[in-house]
Amino acid sequence: MNANEINLQTLTDETFAALCHALLSAVHGTCYKPVAGEGGDSGIDGFIEGYSVIYQFKYYKTRPRPASFLKDIDKVAHLPGLKQWILLIPDDPTPKLYQLIANEKAIRSFGIDVLGKTRILSLLDKHKDIRERFFPQIAKETTVKKVLHLNEYYAQRHEKMLNEMKEEIKSKKPIKVSAERPLNSLTPEHIRDILDEIKRIEKGSNGKYSYSVVLKQLKNKYNVSNWQFIKDHNYGEIMTWLGRYYHGVKESYISPLQVRKTLQGVIKSQQKRLGLNDREYRNILFKIAEKTSTTEMDIDELERAKDEFNILLGLKEMKR
Repeated sequence: MNANEINLQTLTDETFAALCHALLSAVHGTCYKPVAGEGGDSGIDGFIEGYSVIYQFKYYKTRPRPASFLKDIDKVAHLPGLKQWILLIPDDPTPKLYQLIANEKAIRSFGIDVLGKTRILSLLDKHKDIRERFFPQIAKETTVKKVLHLNEYYAQRHEKMLNEMKEEIKSKKPIKVSAERPLNSLTPEHIRDILDEIKRIEKGSNGKYSYSVVLKQLKNKYNVSNWQFIKDHNYGEIMTWLGRYYHGVKESYISPLQVRKTLQGVIKSQQKRLGLNDREYRNILFKIAEKTSTTEMDIDELERAKDEFNILLGLKEMKR
């Protein structure tokens, strides 16, 4: 809200005083004490407990002489605990009023300040309930503007989707229609955490469980068209699930190096059980894979060698 949206000078004297009391009560809470009526001849419309701060309201429609704003200061200057005297007016202070306040500050033992239109409107921005109570028409107009803005926004989205569909028909190529992320979907920070955890899973499984595999499972788990549309309150549950996924992968996954070492150990054991010397052993390997050492063989060749030695072990057992 800017300073042109509300004109405080359209209020009545009583309404302006009620507005000031409401704002000061909102700012200070129960420490603020309003004075009934117009403060009488005391020059006090409201104060903070102990009269440490005194508020004076001056309402007008046509600006009076600036000097008249300060005529009540002498009425409160004798108060022993006074630290600040503050004037509230429905328009912004003029340069002459600022000069008069500066002159008074120079000769007084307490501070002097003025809250004009700009500062009062700033308080109204912070306390919207008070603004709506005293200026319901402004609040209504603001709501209407928001509705119109939203309607325009959704109309533009609808037009964009129609244009995309037209382009798809013309080109006969599938075009991915842009989707609006729900307001309560995963935050960018949580999306980054999830992707980092999936990267850890992919690395731990040596690529067996890739981004696309895990993200597809995640999307199906929460029944959404796009995994980033999952509601953010599920973030903790997702990270727990991914943690279990990672440890399950680590426990169940056997790397190619581990497979090779296992097969090499089995073949060496078979060589001993068959009683083959080194030359006989290497001749068999060469017949299987045209290689004379298991260190040169890939996993498929090692599997064939293991099967061949199992056959030889079976024949040996039959001869016995």
